[in-house]
Amino acid sequence: MPVIKKSNEERCFALLKGNIFKRMETEQISDKQMAAVTGMHPGTFAQKKNHPDRFTYPELLKVVRYLHFPDYEILEIMHAGGDKS
Repeated sequence: MPVIKKSNEERCFALLKGNIFKRMETEQISDKQMAAVTGMHPGTFAQKKNHPDRFTYPELLKVVRYLHFPDYEILEIMHAGGDKS
């Protein structure tokens, strides 16, 4: 069976999802706390955490700032979404 390679956009969202999970686990931050920060219901935040493409830009900014994403993780996510030339 052939291997199906992820698109650059799928890689971007996979990295973002992993980074959110990692940072929340490390800082022991719950979905309920993050929901309060982003102004949404905890269930909605949990769904968006699993599908980061559903975050709006302002919500994503709040997540990145509250979880203290370092610049290299932000750049890694942005690079993964670009084309590989």
